[in-house]
Amino acid sequence: MSPDDIREQIEADIVDLIKVKVEAEEMTEDRAQALAQLVLDRLKPGMSLEELYKTLPHLDDNFSEISHIIVPYLRDYEDGVAKPAIAQVSQLIKTGRYKEAQELAERVITQDVKLVWTGSSSRGKT
Repeated sequence: MSPDDIREQIEADIVDLIKVKVEAEEMTEDRAQALAQLVLDRLKPGMSLEELYKTLPHLDDNFSEISHIIVPYLRDYEDGVAKPAIAQVSQLIKTGRYKEAQELAERVITQDVKLVWTGSSSRGKT
C-alpha cells in the first residue's frame, strides 16, 4: 500500500466512525467537525510513509475515540520497523559496533528511518 492508500483508508474509517457516532448522538456536531478538520490538517495527500508514521500517534491525542483506528498502524510500525531495528541494534552491540548501534537506535526513536509498507491493508471498522 502506498502512503496515500493508507491515509485514505484512515480517513475513510474516521469518516465512518464520525457518521455512526453523530447518528447515535454519541458525538456532537462540533466535535465531529473538529475531528474532521484535524484529520484534514494533519493527513495530507503526498505524505511519505515516514511523515505519516510521525503524524499518526498525534491524531488521537484529543480524540480518543479514534484510537482503535490508529493503533493497528502503530503496531505495524512497531512490528515491522522498531522490533527488527532493536534486534539489529543488539547485534551491532554484540559485535562491538557501538556507534552504529547508537545511531540506529536514535533513528528508530525519532522515526527517522526509510520505510516500506509491509503491513496488512485490512482494518476492522466500528
